[in-house]
Amino acid sequence: MSCRVLIPVVLFVAFVGAPSGAYAYKYTHEVLPAERLRDIAKRYHTTTRRIMRHNRLRSQRLRAGRKLKIVTSIPSRTRRKVRYAVVKRDTLSRIARKHKMKLWLLKRLNTSAAKRRLKPGQRLWVVVEGPRPSGGVKGLYQLTSGPGYKVRNQQRAWGTFLSVTQIHDVLSSYGLRFPKTPPLLVMDLSRKGGGLFRPHKSHRQGRDVDIRYPKLKKYRRIVRTRPKMLDLQRTWFVVKRFLDTKDVTFMFMDHPLQRVLYNYALKHGETKKSLHKVFQYPRGKRALHGTIRHEPGHATHLHVRFRREPKKVPTS
Repeated sequence: MSCRVLIPVVLFVAFVGAPSGAYAYKYTHEVLPAERLRDIAKRYHTTTRRIMRHNRLRSQRLRAGRKLKIVTSIPSRTRRKVRYAVVKRDTLSRIARKHKMKLWLLKRLNTSAAKRRLKPGQRLWVVVEGPRPSGGVKGLYQLTSGPGYKVRNQQRAWGTFLSVTQIHDVLSSYGLRFPKTPPLLVMDLSRKGGGLFRPHKSHRQGRDVDIRYPKLKKYRRIVRTRPKMLDLQRTWFVVKRFLDTKDVTFMFMDHPLQRVLYNYALKHGETKKSLHKVFQYPRGKRALHGTIRHEPGHATHLHVRFRREPKKVPTS
């Protein structure tokens, strides 16, 4: 069985490469009139700071037509700037509604046409939004609860053969190593067919999984994990086992939790050299370094992202 990924067609925003990893999507974005940096950051699920750093911007003021390099971990909706041929009875308002554009933007893109009466055949610049990227995947496998872990909702636990196999192997070994502790809660992977999976920005291709952190004390509800709440021995066991598979591209973990886990591993036989390769810490949480990185929203759970599925996987 093979897994085929549906890659969104890139239009006005051009796809210029996709190396493996968390920051896998690179786009070139042309700034529209009056477009703000924070609006661009929201479109690509990134931050204004990252955009400014990648483009060496000293100010958030942007000039229309400028092209920006965007690096993000989330596939983003595309758009294209195209020529539209005016037909009989067309008005600027009607053209704007047809393309779901603001009238003022249409006028800004066509300053000369905005001052004159439209004629059939006249060509105007319009902006067309592309489809939302789905990332749908065929041939995903369902993860079921096993020794050492419990799946919260099996309808939300579909993954590639590689990711499901590795999750089972790592968390089963966790159950053998810590038989008297409660099973780890496996939260979301992907939907059965992949694709957009709210409220997540990723989890579209069966390569992502959320796992609750092992804690020193049991909590009935999901809470923000503070460093003093984390069971460092059990957490490091899980993290190291995932790293040892060589199939993990990134883990997302809150930066304060990285700090205490890094120090624990350093005191229990790991070298600074080996830890510096996999941890973002002791660098800042915006540093693009390491397998284990900070991403907002990962204080309640560990997010593991696996590498892409090989072209051929076992069918049984």
